[in-house]
Amino acid sequence: MADNKKLLGQKVRLLRKQHKHSQERFAELIGIDPNSVSRIECGVYYPSLDTLEKIAKVLKVEMRDLFLFSNKESAEELRTYLVQTAAELDVEKLREVVRAVRKIV
Repeated sequence: MADNKKLLGQKVRLLRKQHKHSQERFAELIGIDPNSVSRIECGVYYPSLDTLEKIAKVLKVEMRDLFLFSNKESAEELRTYLVQTAAELDVEKLREVVRAVRKIV
């Protein structure tokens, strides 16, 4: 069974990136430390109820939507995630990802 903290973190990260917020800007908007955003997105801990409400408001979703975990993201969501994640990688990590993709494809 998947860890719900990790699933929540992945959902927050995906939505944050779709809104084109850096972790620092997102932290500022919801009133927490950027390190806390990182810990939430990595699934290290759950945010408080107050923080969850702020996250949902900034990301323009209902709070319950943060907990709707689906392994069936749309092709567009998957592409967006890949492009945005690749844009943040250093050249060595990007090479590793490209090698992995080439093996799969």
